[in-house]
Amino acid sequence: MEKTIDITIFGATGFTGKFILLEVLKTAARASTGQKPLRVAVAGRSREKLEKLVASLPSTTTENPLRIIPTIIVASVEDEESMRAMCRPSKTLVAAAGPYRFLGEAAVVACIEEKCHYVDITGEPEFFERMIHQYYEKAKANGVSIVHVCGFDSIPADMGVLYTKQQLEKVHNALPSSIEMFFKVHVAGNAGFGAHYATYESAIHGFGNADQLRRLRRTANRPQIPKVGPTLAVNSKPHWVHKVAAYTIPFFFADPSVVRLSQQLVLQDKDLKSVQSPPVQFAAYICIPTFKALAITIFASTVFGLLAPYEFGRKILMKYPRLFTMGVFSHEGPSTQQLAETSFSETFFAQGFSKELRDKYPKTPEALRQVEPDVSIITNVSGPEPGYIATPKMAVQACYTILLEKDLIPNGVLTPAVAFAKTKLIDRLQEQGIMFSTVQNIVV
Repeated sequence: MEKTIDITIFGATGFTGKFILLEVLKTAARASTGQKPLRVAVAGRSREKLEKLVASLPSTTTENPLRIIPTIIVASVEDEESMRAMCRPSKTLVAAAGPYRFLGEAAVVACIEEKCHYVDITGEPEFFERMIHQYYEKAKANGVSIVHVCGFDSIPADMGVLYTKQQLEKVHNALPSSIEMFFKVHVAGNAGFGAHYATYESAIHGFGNADQLRRLRRTANRPQIPKVGPTLAVNSKPHWVHKVAAYTIPFFFADPSVVRLSQQLVLQDKDLKSVQSPPVQFAAYICIPTFKALAITIFASTVFGLLAPYEFGRKILMKYPRLFTMGVFSHEGPSTQQLAETSFSETFFAQGFSKELRDKYPKTPEALRQVEPDVSIITNVSGPEPGYIATPKMAVQACYTILLEKDLIPNGVLTPAVAFAKTKLIDRLQEQGIMFSTVQNIVV
């Protein structure tokens, strides 16, 4: 069947789905080829909600310059044929309906069967690691790219690590050894930071099903990542870090899982060896500015961890989102002021070995384990509010990259750094205000 739709947004009537659709309308000219404007569809369970959404869309030259009127497609994860009918005419699908552990697999399967490329904004490791385990080979055989975690989880971290490794290699001809990432949320005004209940719900189920993830990893039996240089020390306790002027705790969201998977996929599939540089040790931390905020975070995460593994606990957590997150998560989501006043940054401290130093030792990873790296760089990824401004930009630009550069993107079930390593995704993100930069270069 001829592909008559360039981008379909599944879950377009959801909180984040609406932001993704508006981002497509605003930037569609960047992905239009020749004289044809981008062909867009919105999909979901309720035709009535979809019709209301389309009727409410802007038509101004700044918000919808191509005057796009999306096609409406009714599809439900409970109806396999409706999902396949949604994917059949579509070149790419942006899956914005979560929690993904309940709603995501049907879209992945339909895309693979109907040869429709896919991106999502999940941050649920059990879901995307299971999809890789179950469907990697079938997606590859069908010539389909399924790319998970294309929002704030985890394009800044995964592409940031790739960018940092590339800077070590290109600028210093250095062999990467280790990277530490420090994540900060910046709030400029007094409105505070806010997030939507759907993100909170996904996190509850993720924490509550940690045992399933551990079992999946044992079953998947993915390759061990070789270490280059001395073992990177990971501090699992809250502590003050002078170089970022903040207290830190281990990053407990998806990013470390994604960065690890990117490297394991390259080791696992010989066809991917050309898309990534050598593996690197990685650790990630969340920065917390004050001791009071640290104490509140530790208390809230402890209560969360105690309740999430049990069904009754998950019900309590989901019933009182504001209470258990100190007002951060709500059914209403962040206010316009909160979105405008919030931004993020991720700073990467990387070390590697210069060619001069490597030449002094046998060319094996073991030979460098007793040697201190002699090249250090600091890079940074920054952007606007991460969940509902930056995430739509990232997902949409990932989708455009598939449309415009598919010949450079491998097939299979992939992470961003594996999928987009050879593309211009970083350039596209920078044009949208998500900046990748080198802060400092140090050669000992």
